[in-house]
Amino acid sequence: MNMNNNLTLFDIQKELLELLDRIEDLPPESAEQVLEEWIETYGKCKEKLDNYAGLISELEARAKLRREEAQRLSKRAQIDENKAQLLRKILLNFFSRIGLKTVETNRYRITLAKNGKRPLILDENVPIPDEFLVKEPDRTLIRSALEKGLSLDFARLGEPTYSIRIK
Repeated sequence: MNMNNNLTLFDIQKELLELLDRIEDLPPESAEQVLEEWIETYGKCKEKLDNYAGLISELEARAKLRREEAQRLSKRAQIDENKAQLLRKILLNFFSRIGLKTVETNRYRITLAKNGKRPLILDENVPIPDEFLVKEPDRTLIRSALEKGLSLDFARLGEPTYSIRIK
């Protein structure tokens, strides 16, 4: 095996698969000798894998910090949007109260404009007919039925997925 520090993870995988192929048809004593040779070079492979896992951990930590910073900035952006919305509302009330339609300033043209669609208001006390409802599948109920062994023509459970955990 050629376990040197310049190997990529794909190189290591390829060499391990080749190792398995080599020992598959060997008698036990020969397979043991090949494995012992590989174990001698395994330290470099472990170092490569350790560095690889370290890189994953570093990227995950950086992503976490960036997500946290994005949340902080998102909150600040929401504060700015709320302030801008309040200022728009005050300006709309001013235009409506004074009877202004359009004002030209040095930088802007401010217009009191009618919105395209009228707002839709649903009465919470009156039931909505089925023809106006969109029905979604109850995924929890379907999963439960399938897990209990019930055969359903319209659904099935997929194969399990896997992940790598690095702690």
